[in-house]
Amino acid sequence: MESMRNLFEKVQSAARGIIAICMILMMSVIFVQTATRYVVFYSIPWSEELSRYLYVTLTLLGLNLAVTSKQLVRIDIIDHKISKNALKYLNLIRELMTLIITVLFFYSSFGMIDVSQYQSSPALGISMQIMYTVLGIGFLLSAVASLFNFCDAFKALHACEE
Repeated sequence: MESMRNLFEKVQSAARGIIAICMILMMSVIFVQTATRYVVFYSIPWSEELSRYLYVTLTLLGLNLAVTSKQLVRIDIIDHKISKNALKYLNLIRELMTLIITVLFFYSSFGMIDVSQYQSSPALGISMQIMYTVLGIGFLLSAVASLFNFCDAFKALHACEE
């Protein structure tokens, strides 16, 4: 299990690099678009679409980082009002729900990838299959991250019972 975790950490490190590149590219494209619009009075037709796709890519690749670091939305007051033992059960249920949701989204991305093979983006002309593949990869990484979190929560629950 530890070798799988180490491999996944390397994948997450690569995802962080891709996210950084996407952020730099997105900021550069938006800066150039703004500069050309107000200085040269020319609007680059593909800049909005490219920045949107870069934003979607960095969001979906960053989702697994949020899952790993347990930064998903939760109601903290509940955590403070229940006992430590009940909190371990609640965390197990949360992780199970996250796992189920990410696996369902990952599974549903296959249909979107298949349907999108005949579509291309209006301004850039790239296949929409690329963007839906990014969607699938993002949810796959999130499912793996939530699987590790679920295993950790399960171990914590069993350590509590012993």
